Amino acid sequence: MILGVDIGGSHITVARIDTKNHKIPDSNLISIKVDSTAQASEIIDQWIYALQKSIDALDNEPLEGICIAIPGPFDYHQGVFAYKMKNKFTSLFGIDIKEIISKRLTLSDTTPLRFYNDAACFGIGEFWKGKLKSTEKALAITLGTGFGATFLLQGLPILSGDGVPENGELYNIPFKNGIADEYFSTRWFIKKYKEATGITIRGVKDLITDSNSNPYTDQIFTEFSRNLATFLSPWLKEYNADAVVIGGNISKAWNSFAEHLNTELKNQGCTTKIYQSELKEKAILLGGARLVNNIFYQSLCF
Repeated sequence: MILGVDIGGSHITVARIDTKNHKIPDSNLISIKVDSTAQASEIIDQWIYALQKSIDALDNEPLEGICIAIPGPFDYHQGVFAYKMKNKFTSLFGIDIKEIISKRLTLSDTTPLRFYNDAACFGIGEFWKGKLKSTEKALAITLGTGFGATFLLQGLPILSGDGVPENGELYNIPFKNGIADEYFSTRWFIKKYKEATGITIRGVKDLITDSNSNPYTDQIFTEFSRNLATFLSPWLKEYNADAVVIGGNISKAWNSFAEHLNTELKNQGCTTKIYQSELKEKAILLGGARLVNNIFYQSLCF
Protein backbone atom coordinates (compact mmCIF):
# COMPACT_ATOMS: atom_id res chain seq x y z
CA MET A 1 0.00 0.00 0.00
CA ILE A 2 1.00 3.59 -0.67
CA LEU A 3 -0.19 6.61 1.28
CA GLY A 4 -1.04 9.42 -1.12
CA VAL A 5 -1.35 12.74 0.70
CA ASP A 6 -2.83 16.07 -0.39
CA ILE A 7 -1.98 19.02 1.84
CA GLY A 8 -3.85 22.19 0.95
CA GLY A 9 -4.43 25.57 2.51
CA SER A 10 -7.42 24.30 4.50
CA HIS A 11 -7.10 20.51 4.76
CA ILE A 12 -5.09 17.33 4.68
CA THR A 13 -6.40 14.28 2.85
CA VAL A 14 -4.71 10.90 3.09
CA ALA A 15 -5.56 7.96 0.82
CA ARG A 16 -4.58 4.32 1.18
CA ILE A 17 -3.78 3.28 -2.38
CA ASP A 18 -3.45 -0.36 -3.41
CA THR A 19 -0.33 -0.76 -5.57
CA LYS A 20 -2.01 -3.50 -7.62
CA ASN A 21 -4.99 -1.57 -9.03
CA HIS A 22 -4.31 2.03 -7.87
CA LYS A 23 -7.96 2.55 -7.02
CA ILE A 24 -9.07 4.75 -4.14
CA PRO A 25 -12.44 3.78 -2.67
CA ASP A 26 -13.95 6.51 -0.52
CA SER A 27 -13.57 4.23 2.51
CA ASN A 28 -9.78 4.58 2.08
CA LEU A 29 -9.86 8.37 2.42
CA ILE A 30 -9.23 10.32 5.60
CA SER A 31 -9.68 14.09 5.39
CA ILE A 32 -9.57 16.68 8.14
CA LYS A 33 -9.66 20.47 8.17
CA VAL A 34 -6.44 22.28 8.97
CA ASP A 35 -5.99 25.96 9.77
CA SER A 36 -2.92 26.88 7.71
CA THR A 37 -2.59 30.15 9.66
CA ALA A 38 -2.21 28.33 13.00
CA GLN A 39 0.98 27.78 14.95
CA ALA A 40 3.43 25.24 13.55
CA SER A 41 2.86 22.67 16.30
CA GLU A 42 -0.91 22.69 15.75
CA ILE A 43 -0.60 22.24 11.98
CA ILE A 44 1.94 19.44 12.28
CA ASP A 45 -0.09 17.64 14.98
CA GLN A 46 -3.12 17.57 12.66
CA TRP A 47 -1.02 16.22 9.80
CA ILE A 48 0.47 13.50 11.98
CA TYR A 49 -2.98 12.57 13.30
CA ALA A 50 -4.34 11.99 9.77
CA LEU A 51 -1.23 10.11 8.64
CA GLN A 52 -1.12 7.87 11.71
CA LYS A 53 -4.83 7.12 11.43
CA SER A 54 -4.28 5.95 7.84
CA ILE A 55 -1.28 3.83 8.82
CA ASP A 56 -3.28 2.23 11.62
CA ALA A 57 -5.94 1.28 9.05
CA LEU A 58 -3.47 -0.63 6.86
CA ASP A 59 -4.18 -3.84 8.83
CA ASN A 60 -0.59 -5.09 8.59
CA GLU A 61 -0.40 -4.43 4.84
CA PRO A 62 3.18 -3.33 4.11
CA LEU A 63 3.66 0.40 3.57
CA GLU A 64 5.56 0.96 0.33
CA GLY A 65 5.90 4.71 0.78
CA ILE A 66 4.31 8.06 1.60
CA CYS A 67 4.00 10.72 -1.08
CA ILE A 68 2.91 14.22 -0.13
CA ALA A 69 1.52 16.79 -2.56
CA ILE A 70 1.90 20.28 -1.13
CA PRO A 71 1.66 23.82 -2.59
CA GLY A 72 4.77 25.85 -3.26
CA PRO A 73 7.03 27.52 -2.69
CA PHE A 74 8.59 24.52 -0.94
CA ASP A 75 11.89 22.64 -1.10
CA TYR A 76 10.38 19.41 -2.41
CA HIS A 77 13.64 17.50 -2.65
CA GLN A 78 14.58 18.14 0.99
CA GLY A 79 11.05 18.34 2.41
CA VAL A 80 11.61 21.72 4.03
CA PHE A 81 9.60 24.96 4.16
CA ALA A 82 12.63 26.84 2.89
CA TYR A 83 10.63 29.80 1.59
CA LYS A 84 8.08 32.07 3.19
CA MET A 85 4.54 31.49 1.92
CA LYS A 86 1.87 34.16 1.69
CA ASN A 87 -1.53 33.62 3.31
CA LYS A 88 -0.74 30.09 4.54
CA PHE A 89 1.83 28.01 6.45
CA THR A 90 3.81 31.09 7.48
CA SER A 91 4.57 29.53 10.88
CA LEU A 92 6.30 26.57 9.18
CA PHE A 93 9.06 28.64 7.56
CA GLY A 94 12.42 26.90 7.97
CA ILE A 95 10.98 23.70 9.42
CA ASP A 96 12.18 20.30 8.17
CA ILE A 97 8.84 18.57 7.64
CA LYS A 98 10.42 15.42 6.23
CA GLU A 99 12.49 14.80 9.35
CA ILE A 100 9.58 15.51 11.71
CA ILE A 101 7.17 13.18 9.91
CA SER A 102 9.76 10.41 9.64
CA LYS A 103 10.50 10.54 13.37
CA ARG A 104 6.95 10.89 14.62
CA LEU A 105 5.66 8.07 12.42
CA THR A 106 8.80 5.99 13.17
CA LEU A 107 9.30 5.30 9.47
CA SER A 108 12.12 2.96 8.50
CA ASP A 109 15.04 4.30 6.47
CA THR A 110 13.88 2.19 3.54
CA THR A 111 10.36 3.69 3.40
CA PRO A 112 10.31 6.52 0.84
CA LEU A 113 8.84 9.82 2.06
CA ARG A 114 8.60 12.12 -0.95
CA PHE A 115 7.17 15.54 -1.69
CA TYR A 116 6.07 17.28 -4.87
CA ASN A 117 4.00 20.25 -5.96
CA ASP A 118 0.25 19.65 -5.56
CA ALA A 119 -0.69 21.10 -8.97
CA ALA A 120 2.01 18.98 -10.61
CA CYS A 121 0.71 15.86 -8.84
CA PHE A 122 -2.78 16.76 -10.09
CA GLY A 123 -1.48 16.89 -13.66
CA ILE A 124 0.46 13.63 -13.26
CA GLY A 125 -2.67 11.91 -11.95
CA GLU A 126 -4.84 13.26 -14.77
CA PHE A 127 -2.39 12.05 -17.41
CA TRP A 128 -2.06 8.66 -15.74
CA LYS A 129 -5.72 7.93 -14.99
CA GLY A 130 -7.84 10.89 -16.06
CA LYS A 131 -8.73 13.39 -18.76
CA LEU A 132 -5.22 13.98 -20.10
CA LYS A 133 -4.51 10.42 -21.22
CA SER A 134 -2.57 10.28 -24.50
CA THR A 135 -2.05 14.06 -24.69
CA GLU A 136 1.33 15.23 -25.94
CA LYS A 137 1.15 18.72 -24.45
CA ALA A 138 -1.30 19.73 -21.74
CA LEU A 139 -1.94 22.15 -18.92
CA ALA A 140 -3.46 21.14 -15.60
CA ILE A 141 -4.75 23.85 -13.28
CA THR A 142 -6.26 23.85 -9.82
CA LEU A 143 -8.53 26.69 -8.75
CA GLY A 144 -9.19 27.00 -5.04
CA THR A 145 -7.35 28.57 -2.11
CA GLY A 146 -4.71 29.46 -4.69
CA PHE A 147 -4.09 29.14 -8.42
CA GLY A 148 -1.97 26.08 -9.19
CA ALA A 149 -0.73 25.07 -12.63
CA THR A 150 1.57 22.58 -14.29
CA PHE A 151 2.64 22.26 -17.91
CA LEU A 152 2.90 18.64 -19.01
CA LEU A 153 4.91 17.04 -21.80
CA GLN A 154 3.97 13.39 -22.29
CA GLY A 155 2.75 13.28 -18.71
CA LEU A 156 5.81 14.83 -17.08
CA PRO A 157 5.70 18.30 -15.49
CA ILE A 158 8.13 20.69 -17.16
CA LEU A 159 9.57 23.84 -15.64
CA SER A 160 11.02 25.58 -18.69
CA GLY A 161 10.91 25.67 -22.48
CA ASP A 162 8.97 27.38 -25.25
CA GLY A 163 5.67 28.71 -23.96
CA VAL A 164 6.41 27.69 -20.35
CA PRO A 165 6.80 30.36 -17.64
CA GLU A 166 9.62 30.27 -15.09
CA ASN A 167 9.33 27.13 -12.93
CA GLY A 168 6.19 26.21 -14.87
CA GLU A 169 4.09 28.38 -12.54
CA LEU A 170 1.32 30.80 -13.45
CA TYR A 171 0.12 32.06 -10.07
CA ASN A 172 2.71 34.84 -9.88
CA ILE A 173 2.34 36.11 -13.47
CA PRO A 174 1.21 39.78 -13.57
CA PHE A 175 -2.45 40.20 -14.51
CA LYS A 176 -4.49 43.40 -14.51
CA ASN A 177 -3.80 45.20 -11.21
CA GLY A 178 -2.01 42.35 -9.51
CA ILE A 179 -1.01 38.75 -10.16
CA ALA A 180 -2.97 35.77 -11.46
CA ASP A 181 -3.41 34.23 -8.00
CA GLU A 182 -5.50 37.22 -6.93
CA TYR A 183 -7.98 36.69 -9.78
CA PHE A 184 -8.22 32.90 -10.00
CA SER A 185 -8.69 31.86 -6.40
CA THR A 186 -11.49 31.78 -3.85
CA ARG A 187 -10.36 35.14 -2.50
CA TRP A 188 -11.43 36.87 -5.73
CA PHE A 189 -14.98 35.50 -5.52
CA ILE A 190 -15.30 36.53 -1.88
CA LYS A 191 -14.05 40.02 -2.71
CA LYS A 192 -16.33 40.48 -5.75
CA TYR A 193 -19.42 39.27 -3.92
CA LYS A 194 -18.67 41.57 -0.99
CA GLU A 195 -18.30 44.54 -3.36
CA ALA A 196 -21.61 43.73 -5.09
CA THR A 197 -23.78 42.87 -2.08
CA GLY A 198 -21.99 43.88 1.10
CA ILE A 199 -22.25 40.25 2.21
CA THR A 200 -19.23 38.09 3.07
CA ILE A 201 -19.40 34.53 1.75
CA ARG A 202 -17.10 31.64 2.69
CA GLY A 203 -16.42 30.49 -0.84
CA VAL A 204 -17.73 29.56 -4.27
CA LYS A 205 -20.06 26.94 -2.82
CA ASP A 206 -22.12 29.75 -1.28
CA LEU A 207 -22.39 31.43 -4.67
CA ILE A 208 -23.73 28.28 -6.31
CA THR A 209 -26.25 27.77 -3.51
CA ASP A 210 -27.45 31.35 -3.90
CA SER A 211 -27.40 31.43 -7.71
CA ASN A 212 -31.17 31.19 -8.19
CA SER A 213 -31.96 34.20 -6.05
CA ASN A 214 -29.03 36.56 -6.63
CA PRO A 215 -28.62 38.48 -9.90
CA TYR A 216 -24.95 39.19 -9.17
CA THR A 217 -23.88 35.55 -9.33
CA ASP A 218 -24.02 35.23 -13.13
CA GLN A 219 -22.20 38.54 -13.52
CA ILE A 220 -19.39 37.39 -11.25
CA PHE A 221 -18.94 34.05 -13.02
CA THR A 222 -19.06 35.76 -16.43
CA GLU A 223 -16.31 38.17 -15.37
CA PHE A 224 -14.29 35.27 -13.95
CA SER A 225 -14.59 33.33 -17.22
CA ARG A 226 -13.56 36.34 -19.28
CA ASN A 227 -10.55 36.97 -17.05
CA LEU A 228 -9.46 33.32 -17.10
CA ALA A 229 -9.74 33.09 -20.89
CA THR A 230 -7.83 36.35 -21.34
CA PHE A 231 -5.08 35.12 -19.07
CA LEU A 232 -4.80 31.53 -20.32
CA SER A 233 -5.21 32.05 -24.05
CA PRO A 234 -1.69 33.41 -24.82
CA TRP A 235 -0.04 30.63 -22.81
CA LEU A 236 -2.14 27.88 -24.38
CA LYS A 237 -1.43 29.13 -27.89
CA GLU A 238 2.29 29.64 -27.32
CA TYR A 239 2.69 26.21 -25.71
CA ASN A 240 0.38 24.67 -28.33
CA ALA A 241 -1.48 22.76 -25.63
CA ASP A 242 -3.79 19.96 -26.73
CA ALA A 243 -5.95 20.11 -23.61
CA VAL A 244 -6.53 21.75 -20.24
CA VAL A 245 -8.02 20.01 -17.24
CA ILE A 246 -9.40 22.08 -14.37
CA GLY A 247 -9.67 20.89 -10.78
CA GLY A 248 -9.90 22.44 -7.33
CA ASN A 249 -12.93 23.64 -5.39
CA ILE A 250 -13.85 26.31 -7.96
CA SER A 251 -14.17 23.59 -10.62
CA LYS A 252 -17.19 22.28 -8.71
CA ALA A 253 -19.02 25.35 -10.09
CA TRP A 254 -18.31 24.08 -13.62
CA ASN A 255 -21.84 24.62 -14.92
CA SER A 256 -21.63 28.27 -13.87
CA PHE A 257 -18.55 29.18 -15.93
CA ALA A 258 -17.48 26.45 -18.40
CA GLU A 259 -19.67 27.59 -21.31
CA HIS A 260 -18.56 31.21 -20.91
CA LEU A 261 -14.92 30.11 -20.68
CA ASN A 262 -15.09 28.07 -23.89
CA THR A 263 -16.80 30.91 -25.74
CA GLU A 264 -14.25 33.47 -24.57
CA LEU A 265 -11.33 31.21 -25.54
CA LYS A 266 -12.75 30.67 -29.03
CA ASN A 267 -13.27 34.43 -29.39
CA GLN A 268 -9.53 34.80 -28.80
CA GLY A 269 -8.63 32.16 -31.38
CA CYS A 270 -7.76 29.46 -28.85
CA THR A 271 -9.04 25.97 -29.75
CA THR A 272 -7.53 24.04 -26.82
CA LYS A 273 -9.98 21.54 -25.34
CA ILE A 274 -11.12 22.29 -21.79
CA TYR A 275 -12.12 19.54 -19.37
CA GLN A 276 -13.44 19.38 -15.84
CA SER A 277 -11.58 16.88 -13.71
CA GLU A 278 -13.64 13.81 -12.86
CA LEU A 279 -10.99 12.42 -10.51
CA LYS A 280 -10.90 15.73 -8.61
CA GLU A 281 -8.74 15.43 -5.48
CA LYS A 282 -8.06 11.78 -6.25
CA ALA A 283 -5.97 12.94 -9.22
CA ILE A 284 -3.59 14.66 -6.78
CA LEU A 285 -3.44 11.56 -4.57
CA LEU A 286 -2.82 9.24 -7.54
CA GLY A 287 -0.21 11.59 -8.98
CA GLY A 288 1.53 11.57 -5.63
CA ALA A 289 1.46 7.78 -5.54
CA ARG A 290 3.49 7.74 -8.75
CA LEU A 291 6.40 9.25 -6.82
CA VAL A 292 7.05 5.91 -5.12
CA ASN A 293 8.30 4.54 -8.44
CA ASN A 294 12.03 5.32 -8.38
CA ILE A 295 12.40 5.58 -12.16
CA PHE A 296 9.47 7.99 -12.43
CA TYR A 297 10.64 10.02 -9.42
CA GLN A 298 14.15 10.40 -10.84
CA SER A 299 12.69 11.71 -14.11
CA LEU A 300 11.00 14.66 -12.36
CA CYS A 301 12.35 18.20 -12.34
CA PHE A 302 12.93 20.02 -9.07
